[in-house]
Amino acid sequence: MEPIIEINNVNLWYEKGKPIEVHALNNITLKINKGDYAAFFGPSGCGKTSILYAISGIDKVQDGTVRINNQDISALNDQELAIFRQAGIGIVFQQFNLIPSLSVLKNVSLPMLFAGASSKEADARASKLLERLDLTQYAHRYPFELSGGQQQRVGIARALANDPPIIIADEPLGNLDSNNAQKVLAFLKELNEKDGRTVIMVTHEAWSLRDVKTIFHMRDGAVTGAEAMSEGMVAEALSKHLYDQLTVTGNAGAVGEENISARVLANFLLRGYSMDEIERFESFVMKRFENKLTHAEFLECIHKPFIEGGVGLWKKKAERVVAYIEDVLEKRKEVNHIYEIIEKHQEISLYDEVKNIREWLLQGYAGKLTGEQIEALDQVITDRLRKYISKEHVVILLKLSKNRNGVGLSFRAAQIISEKLELVLQGEENITPQHKEA
Repeated sequence: MEPIIEINNVNLWYEKGKPIEVHALNNITLKINKGDYAAFFGPSGCGKTSILYAISGIDKVQDGTVRINNQDISALNDQELAIFRQAGIGIVFQQFNLIPSLSVLKNVSLPMLFAGASSKEADARASKLLERLDLTQYAHRYPFELSGGQQQRVGIARALANDPPIIIADEPLGNLDSNNAQKVLAFLKELNEKDGRTVIMVTHEAWSLRDVKTIFHMRDGAVTGAEAMSEGMVAEALSKHLYDQLTVTGNAGAVGEENISARVLANFLLRGYSMDEIERFESFVMKRFENKLTHAEFLECIHKPFIEGGVGLWKKKAERVVAYIEDVLEKRKEVNHIYEIIEKHQEISLYDEVKNIREWLLQGYAGKLTGEQIEALDQVITDRLRKYISKEHVVILLKLSKNRNGVGLSFRAAQIISEKLELVLQGEENITPQHKEA
């Protein structure tokens, strides 16, 4: 196969020579073939995003070379890099990076204008891309009027604007609920298999690797291994990689299936939680695997507030997690099996829960919230679920003005939403977006 990307002995530092120097990429050499669907997989801070930025020319490497289609982009100046990015590569960002003052159509057509297309031509091509991504009805809306999943699809359409042969996606599922994440994964697969584009993704989510053809494992700024995938190999490859990493770092002590399974499940089931919460949860999972905790004791431990020695999951989340763990215990505590379960069944993440609760809380609310207000409300819900703030503090934050990082609701709306949120904590409602307000 013909390589479309060649990276040779690349090193990348941030703030080099300063006390806060970070060696982000450490002597990396690899090739990605034309038409591949590759993923850089590893924990947060391992250098995944840095390698994408090196490939796209967003970050210039200090040592080594980066060749794209036989062109050494590490030797290009800023103006030449800008020209290269216009048609050579399309970038899908985790944070969407849409221009809020432009409509959806204009966000997609903008890269074409930079490349020299007329406004009429750019709009026509942008309309076709929006149609392909089932976004035609949103063409004249603004980004803040779209859901996260819709904004991400607009970001993909923009990345395709100048028909690049390479698409790179930086944690494209990070801000999406499970349903929209599945849609994005399906479209990335389509771009690779139907369009023949080379797709490169970075992720720390095991389940998102289901369609990739090559996995590059990363740790501490280095590529620790590369594996060509075929159907059914992802679970085996990931479990082997995790086993190797635990053995090398000594994190698992006497490494066994229970240790690895607990680590996998902790990181998977508590996506979006802090490292302290994940580590405490992992210790409880280990005790349950070793039969040092009963079913009831395990439920109590993960439901109990964090400041009281528990994990602090709200009641319904705790019950779902316990049911999931018990299902694993019934089958087998074997790592490949854990990954097979993860690939098929995605436990609702913190993002999904907060979104579902927020939609339920806002049912019956006549006002319209901006994207910033929704973000602030999601943070309030998250902090209350974790018992970081009191009911009284919730009301204060809901009433606090937007320019002071509050939600900016009226006193009456803040009181109603706060009271509904307390019902969630008491477990008196099964919160779903479809529920009607009483």
